[in-house]
Amino acid sequence: MGFTLEMLPDEPIIIATGKGLLTIQDFANMFDESAKLLEGMEQTVYRVSDFREATSSFMDLIRMSQLASKGGAGTTTDPRIKAVLVGTNQWVSLARTIFEQPQYSAMRLPTLENLEDALNYARSQIASQATDAQGVLNPNLV
Repeated sequence: MGFTLEMLPDEPIIIATGKGLLTIQDFANMFDESAKLLEGMEQTVYRVSDFREATSSFMDLIRMSQLASKGGAGTTTDPRIKAVLVGTNQWVSLARTIFEQPQYSAMRLPTLENLEDALNYARSQIASQATDAQGVLNPNLV
């Protein structure tokens, strides 16, 4: 079925919802759509990827990890994107483990059980980035 993407209004958060059997082409399309949503943006954007209703083949998971770790616009390693995963199935766990490997990205991907917790996590990270070390609100980051 693929992905649907939604940029939350007035927040630097993209929700990418994957459903059904996801292929490497679905991931490539999601990365392309993410890049389009990020056009002209320089700030950090949290992409919350909800995989609770998704699965993938092992080979597509490996290919996705290779594609995502290349650092292209919209990918998981795009420096503007902070990825957050949603889901508890073994597929999500395996994807997280692959991304933590040095040959892919050595990234730690926060993984939460539900969308509400993931959005709360992203919002708390955004709020902490908007506050400098002295606890003063930095208007350039809001």
